[in-house]
Amino acid sequence: MAYRATEHTENKKAETRARLIKQAKAIVSSQGFRALSISAAASKANIATGTVYRYFPSKADLCIAIFEQATQREIEAVQEASRQLPSASAKIRAALKTFIERAQQNPTLAYALIAEPVDAELEQIRLQYRTTWANTFAKVLKQGMESGEFYDQDEQLSAAALVGAMAEAIIIPLRSQQQTTLKPGNQQNPLICENIMAFCLRAVVKHEAQPT
Repeated sequence: MAYRATEHTENKKAETRARLIKQAKAIVSSQGFRALSISAAASKANIATGTVYRYFPSKADLCIAIFEQATQREIEAVQEASRQLPSASAKIRAALKTFIERAQQNPTLAYALIAEPVDAELEQIRLQYRTTWANTFAKVLKQGMESGEFYDQDEQLSAAALVGAMAEAIIIPLRSQQQTTLKPGNQQNPLICENIMAFCLRAVVKHEAQPT
């Protein structure tokens, strides 16, 4: 009986923590990290403010949890988009397109994850995830060099450059979309996506033509 009670308690804790992160992320998705507070997260999750501190000692800890979960999902989406494609060129196109289009779908969340000014602790986590992003693209670049599709290059350096180029290039359009106060999901701009893709592809793919 003691074991079952403990298991039930731990499951409830996990459910509460997951709900808290989900509702706090909803705030960030609509208003950015600047709008998030412990009390706001507690209210949206329908729990007492003091309860939040059982899971997250500070707002910074809550922000980090949101950032890590949201960014990991973006990385997995990019990886999944290119996983089953046969060539490195197709993989890099799919990865770039997925990254950009998902950012356009929710500009407020994307800006929060990519560039919104945050505390030093969260900024450090952001930099660590830049490395994870670069590693994701480096694997495709290495495959492309081995198949002769891509120029010979330092795949880690080029991957970091691709991630930086995408992140920087998408920031201005994202900020512009934020200012229009449009709802997430109707922000698609194919021309922006095509232009960023073309820039990135020209840097790594041999004889790259117009984006398709």
